[in-house]
Amino acid sequence: MPHANKAAAGKIAFPEELKTRLKSFITERCGLYFRDHDMRGLEDALVERIISLGMDSAVTYYSYITNPDHREDELRELLNKLTITHTYFFRNEPQFKALREKILPEIVERKTHSQTRCVNIPGLDQASEKPSIRIWSAGCSTGEEPYSIAMTVLDVISDIDNWDVQIIATDASTEAIDRARHGIYGKTSVKPVDRKHAERYFTVKDSGENGERYAINSEVKKMVTFGFHNLMADDFPGGFDIIFFRNVAIYFDLETTIKIMAKMYSGLKDSGYLLIGYSESLYFMQDKFKMIDWEEAIYYRKTATGEEKHFEIPISPSDKSRTVDEVLENISRAERAATLEAEASKTKPPQKNIEELLVRATKLYHMKDYTKAISVLKEAISANRDSVDPYYLEAQVYVNMSKFREARDSLAKALAKDRMFAPAYYLLGCISMEESLFDSAKESLKKAIYINKDFPLAHFYLAHTYRSEGKASDAIREYRNAIKLLSEAKSDDILAYGGGFDTAAFIGACRDNIERLKMEN
Repeated sequence: MPHANKAAAGKIAFPEELKTRLKSFITERCGLYFRDHDMRGLEDALVERIISLGMDSAVTYYSYITNPDHREDELRELLNKLTITHTYFFRNEPQFKALREKILPEIVERKTHSQTRCVNIPGLDQASEKPSIRIWSAGCSTGEEPYSIAMTVLDVISDIDNWDVQIIATDASTEAIDRARHGIYGKTSVKPVDRKHAERYFTVKDSGENGERYAINSEVKKMVTFGFHNLMADDFPGGFDIIFFRNVAIYFDLETTIKIMAKMYSGLKDSGYLLIGYSESLYFMQDKFKMIDWEEAIYYRKTATGEEKHFEIPISPSDKSRTVDEVLENISRAERAATLEAEASKTKPPQKNIEELLVRATKLYHMKDYTKAISVLKEAISANRDSVDPYYLEAQVYVNMSKFREARDSLAKALAKDRMFAPAYYLLGCISMEESLFDSAKESLKKAIYINKDFPLAHFYLAHTYRSEGKASDAIREYRNAIKLLSEAKSDDILAYGGGFDTAAFIGACRDNIERLKMEN
């Protein structure tokens, strides 16, 4: 933000009620979800737009952005500020290896075989249509992903002129799309590109004040078609063999994610492939997608018609309220089961008379109905004052509300019941990280590991602490320790104390952070 605007920015107030209305409006229109304790990015973007429009209050801006005369144009401008993220070529390299060595070869073989059968039918014109491959990069940002896809297709298909390859790349940010169409990148973005691809697909531009620049060659650029797409408001394109939807769903709430993923499912051909981000999960759609864990890559294949289903809860896009409720119920019960299993030999499990209360509180926590969750947990504490779990869950709820003092009080009560309760020290470490108290965070996380050396999340967040301190080698070591422990579980197992995420999501997050650290150092 320009220095001249800092004083003006400081005068713009966001009353809580108005902030909630703005957040709800943006979520409803665009699907973007903002955590209760992470509103700074939204406020910064709003202030920048308010100043750009020459306004002096958030109230005036709210009237402007909700006015049908300029609503769509202003939403696009705001999305430009909210959704552009740093990315780079061949991000999540294991997935591109899977694309190169498993996914594309399987599709090419299948379509070549199908085409051969067609042209050999007596009486059929031998000059039939070319076999086609249709790929969608949804949430393409500044273009590194779809161009990486195009390069990988060129690697695999040597006779590319005999194929009809369509790569559609869309984003909700017009600014990102404009940059993608230009196809010019800095050194950081191209750092993962190997020499062979750099020499074949890039042209080095003259160095300017921003350093050396790299331009995508026309051979790659012509393969990609860019366009604006709002995942909430627009109809979805279809008929895709592969969809990349990576690091986009993390910005959505669960209801929006289920709705979008149901459309993704419909947009894929039978046996089509879906690739999502490192730390994302399709746990709630296991009847629709089969997870494939190949080497270090996680990706999904659409369950074909008639193929055996392996998940009990049906996902019905036409009844999303019931779906969200069922998904949260299932995740909450799985999370409680994982917690009980993890602590079975270390603490007294809660009595049966409070277990349903803990499941209910966990579900309310995932629904972000924090007030009700706290009320249910107070009831659980009254029912059994010897159990540590209600105090831990209470602290977890308070952390999400940014009530760190209350969270520490709840954890102190848990530790008064059991001084060797490792999850309490783990969560204390997470709180200290939120407060940028890194020495305190490390001390608490190391206590958790000392008590339970097989606690992957403690290693995971200890790695985060080291990363925040710029200690890359220490961070990489701890991420690898977490991966080693997590690899002993099934990919789709819900992780104890993991906030509803499965093992694959956390392993992916570890690999993503290792990849980023190697990029930065």
